Amino acid sequence: LLRSSVSQAETEARARVPPPGYDGVYGLLDGPLAFAASAGAALGRGEPRGSLRLSAHYLWTAGIYARYEDAFGGAEQRPQRVASFGVDLRPLFLPRFALDNEQGPAIYDLTLDSLSLTAGAYFAQPQSQAFGDERGFETGVGLGVPLFGAARGLWLEGRAERRFADRGPDAWLFTLALAFHAITWSTEAPRP
Repeated sequence: LLRSSVSQAETEARARVPPPGYDGVYGLLDGPLAFAASAGAALGRGEPRGSLRLSAHYLWTAGIYARYEDAFGGAEQRPQRVASFGVDLRPLFLPRFALDNEQGPAIYDLTLDSLSLTAGAYFAQPQSQAFGDERGFETGVGLGVPLFGAARGLWLEGRAERRFADRGPDAWLFTLALAFHAITWSTEAPRP
């Protein structure tokens, strides 16, 4: 009886050991900072515009973002240009990692870990007005899918955001973008 319980415990322990080269987080902890740049299309009130977004996150969790949108002269109801910046929080990665919920497959884990909540300010240029004549607060949610099953590389990202204007109309915004994620490495020398 004692021998069977030991072998069962050993079997369960072996089943939980990851294969060589597998860290359970697919490169998310390869460096302290993760940078991403994305380009895509933003839709709101049916008028598309180009969108560029840059973000940086510490340990894939707490970060900042900056975005620029341009209608290239094609907006009638919405501003021609919009710039925004704010904070971006990915709340699922660290709790899932701490609870050992990073069990795969990689696309599933990374997609869940990419869920982000944003809050920030925006400044816009309405038709025939100056940049910043429309401004306000924006908040949103985003999700990404890694195209190659790793933290570094190309991702397909979608975002839904609500803009609350101090001046101008409130609006919903939906963005679909292709992003490149790069994770930095530590520059500290190893200790002897």
